[in-house]
Amino acid sequence: MNYIELNHLILLQVAIDFIIFIMFILLIRRLRFADKDSSLNAKLKLYEALLADANNMSLKFNEMLQEKKIVKTLSAHLEKKVKSINSMLNRTDALLIKNRIGNQDACDKDSFKNHQEEIVQLAKEGFDLDYIADYLSVPKEEVMLVLDLKKRISRLSSKEGVS
Repeated sequence: MNYIELNHLILLQVAIDFIIFIMFILLIRRLRFADKDSSLNAKLKLYEALLADANNMSLKFNEMLQEKKIVKTLSAHLEKKVKSINSMLNRTDALLIKNRIGNQDACDKDSFKNHQEEIVQLAKEGFDLDYIADYLSVPKEEVMLVLDLKKRISRLSSKEGVS
């Protein structure tokens, strides 16, 4: 073999190696881009899923806001009704008290005296203040006042009788 033929063969071998090297680099780049495309598709699918979830959540949030508005409206109406009922109850209480006062004026003297006598009688029988107040449906303080007044009157009348 000739020296020139050997040089050509070496150059041919280097050229073939260079072409293989360039083809290898192009293949690697193509694979790299192919991976990017598939990962890009995967990322796009992920973003699409996230966007769909965000859309669903926004729709649910919108529904909840609508329900909250309805609840607020119902609450406001209910509050108005409660205020109306309270004012009606207050008027009714005022009318009942006025009616009772009108009826009590006629019966006050007799019922008050009978009431005092009942308190004193029950106390003489040995019942305690709580029982008397519950039995007669009067405040405990009223029972205490009547009994205290009865004791003072009896003391005063006994002192006047002694002098």
